[in-house]
Amino acid sequence: MLLLLVLAHAIAVLLFGCGFFPQKKVLDGHAELTPLNGPPVFDKLVIVVIDALRSDFLFDKSISHFDFIHEKLTEGSAWGFTAYSNPPTVTLPRLKGITTGSTPNFLDAILNVAEDDTSSSLANQDSWLWQFRHTGNKRLRFFGDDTWLKLFPSDANGTAIFDEVEGTNSFFVSDFTQVDLNVTRHIEKQLKDKRDWDVLILHYLGLDHIGHKDGPYSRFMAPKHEEMDTIVQKLYQNLNMDKTLMVVMGDHGMNDLGNHGGSSAGETSAGLVFLSNKLKKFEPPANQAVHKHFPIEDKPIDNEEKTFRYLTNIQQIDIVPTLSSLFGLPIPKNNVGVLIPEFLKLFGKLNNKKNVIKQNWEQLFHLSKDASLLDRFDISKEDDIKGIIEIMRGLQGEIAKTATNYNYTLLIASYISVLIITLLTYYMFFKTEKVSLLDYRTLILFSISLVMSLSVFGSSFIEEEHQFWWWILTGLIMSSLMYLRFESWEAHVIVFLCLRVIRGWNNSGQKYTYENVISSILKTNTESQWYLNLLTIVFVGFNMKKGMLKNETEFFTGLFEFVSSFLLSTILFSYKVNWSIVNGESVPEIFYDFVLNTNKILLKTDASLPDNEIIHDGLLPMARLFFNIFVTVIVCKLALVKFSKNKNIGKAFSEIAHYITIFLMFQTSTYNLGLFFFFEISNELIAHLLAKHYNNDALTSVIISIPLQFFTFFQNGGTNSIATVDLSNAYNGVSENYNIYFVGLLMCVSNFAPTIYWSMFPWRITYNGQKTLKEKYSQFVKNKYPFLVLQTTIGSCLLAACIILRYHLFIWSVFSPKLCYYLVWTIFIGGFVHLIPEMVILYFA
Repeated sequence: MLLLLVLAHAIAVLLFGCGFFPQKKVLDGHAELTPLNGPPVFDKLVIVVIDALRSDFLFDKSISHFDFIHEKLTEGSAWGFTAYSNPPTVTLPRLKGITTGSTPNFLDAILNVAEDDTSSSLANQDSWLWQFRHTGNKRLRFFGDDTWLKLFPSDANGTAIFDEVEGTNSFFVSDFTQVDLNVTRHIEKQLKDKRDWDVLILHYLGLDHIGHKDGPYSRFMAPKHEEMDTIVQKLYQNLNMDKTLMVVMGDHGMNDLGNHGGSSAGETSAGLVFLSNKLKKFEPPANQAVHKHFPIEDKPIDNEEKTFRYLTNIQQIDIVPTLSSLFGLPIPKNNVGVLIPEFLKLFGKLNNKKNVIKQNWEQLFHLSKDASLLDRFDISKEDDIKGIIEIMRGLQGEIAKTATNYNYTLLIASYISVLIITLLTYYMFFKTEKVSLLDYRTLILFSISLVMSLSVFGSSFIEEEHQFWWWILTGLIMSSLMYLRFESWEAHVIVFLCLRVIRGWNNSGQKYTYENVISSILKTNTESQWYLNLLTIVFVGFNMKKGMLKNETEFFTGLFEFVSSFLLSTILFSYKVNWSIVNGESVPEIFYDFVLNTNKILLKTDASLPDNEIIHDGLLPMARLFFNIFVTVIVCKLALVKFSKNKNIGKAFSEIAHYITIFLMFQTSTYNLGLFFFFEISNELIAHLLAKHYNNDALTSVIISIPLQFFTFFQNGGTNSIATVDLSNAYNGVSENYNIYFVGLLMCVSNFAPTIYWSMFPWRITYNGQKTLKEKYSQFVKNKYPFLVLQTTIGSCLLAACIILRYHLFIWSVFSPKLCYYLVWTIFIGGFVHLIPEMVILYFA
């Protein structure tokens, strides 16, 4: 029954997601050309997309190193803007917006990582690329992020959008250099063949990768700015810029952690610059004229709010009608963008401007189907243009609000299913646990469920969810202390202090951030960080007493445990130091020498190579060696349990949990490794309290582990925003030719490592002693209902909140990401993590 409920709940939530995140309906066909007076303004187009190019990277004196672009901005040959990128701020939906002018579909944020997905293709949708190719008979070439190739495959007749292409993989974020050199190496040929193409698109990924790995203020950023600036300069100086328009842009920005996907100011503020000799013949945009020198000296960032607003602010999708108009081509049918008014002066006479705006006006009318709009278009003089643009801006907002088509039948059906599953879960919980509603454990579980369920109706509560889990744990500690009348107060105080340290380790909310969190302090004090990491690895790696019998005498088993722990811990430490050195971080010299010698001994690296090559070349094989040893140890341990005459299931669970903990540390960032030191101390003390005062009650251990799973997820740096998904450990041991599913698994493990750790805590209570296998299975089933009670209760309210607040201002930036995280908690944590490991171990037992 348990497995049926878990499966049914997962399916119901997935179906709700399908109804809530439907593929948007778009107008079929392609726009036809409205005759315009005069020839196109430009003949040739060059698009340089620098992934995650935040606005301050282009314009801010304190951070920008785009010297050539600054020179052109100062002389007026370049016009700069801050382009608002609608969330979700990930590449695929942003490219859809940039090429079609349509508003994003949140489902595209998920499809963004699906390499084999074809549903996101734009082959049958109107875009300025299609119009350039088919209406304008332009020749297009593309080099860079292969997401473009997924969006624009060959059509049904085999006709390709691009005449010449080469894609680079967008998800191998460990590479800062080669991924961009693979694009740049094509430039020389394109400059020689410049008469053979009309549109050149280059999409660079290195800057984004640096952000993911090391943040926006990484020491690698300045050289990357200079590299990108040199490329722009080379293109500008070798093309006829009197007839060519070059657009340098970011598809989105990044937050202060270097990630993106959410709706913070840094993530939604992308830099945008148009370059051409023709532009300096006209007055630059008013906000640019104020700044005579670039980069901008009077930094226009509010240090508290960090708005990232520089120069003129536009919607990123406004690029679409602007490009179409400048090249005399139809505006794509599904465009919601509005022509950037500063470019109207390039069209000359008022009548030409009127025709250009009218094309955009009529195209928006077809999307809105508001008949009254046709009568409101009136331009008889220059002053009327501003008013018409304002009306179009308002219309743009209205169309964007109504762009989503919810599948209400699926929403209601799946929601009713969730309610039924919730009631069945309650019934099975009381039936299997045999507890009353007034039992203190039941009261605690349902109180937590109620509080967290009500919190999902508030956007601020979702953004600051970690606060709730902190106060829940604080309340549990205080309640236990009062219940025991201050007996064992020392253990309670130490647990509280450990949790307080854990709480201060990372920024965990979306509304408030703090500079002096422990992780940031450790990053600036690398020696302290590495000695703490060494202490943690030794302490955790050799903490083998959990679950062991006092009369253990089997020499072979003891030797196996020691050797396994020693090997895994040594390679773990070596790899983490190796990774830091390769990524430009400083480590103590003694640790540098240790890694050098380890690579020579374990990996048999050629000692005659330079030290930096030995370390760099050892990173990939060292990770693979760890994975191989880890899998071998787990398989051997399961085999020993299977064929052991005197089975001790409790000991087996404790030992396997120990090895999994080392693996979780391997998948944890170096500045978060120290968390496991405090996890272990808390783990031991909580287990001590349960044994001494609560008779090792299994249900109590499970209920305690639940808030710890959520609390430590947030304090590891997680939030309910896609922007904080950490990719840095998703590529451990992975080469460039990687498997997306393996990377996806490593990504989930690395982001939920603390959650997985605390999900194993009840093992030492549940499987302690010499119970029969049947009793073990019975206890296993009983232990899973509390988490399912919590998840189904929260799900009933979260799904209701998404339906009720579907037109809320923050539906896409707060509630939708929370729904995605809820799916992960339900399927990955509730399904895979909570069920599969224990079921496998019990099978072999």
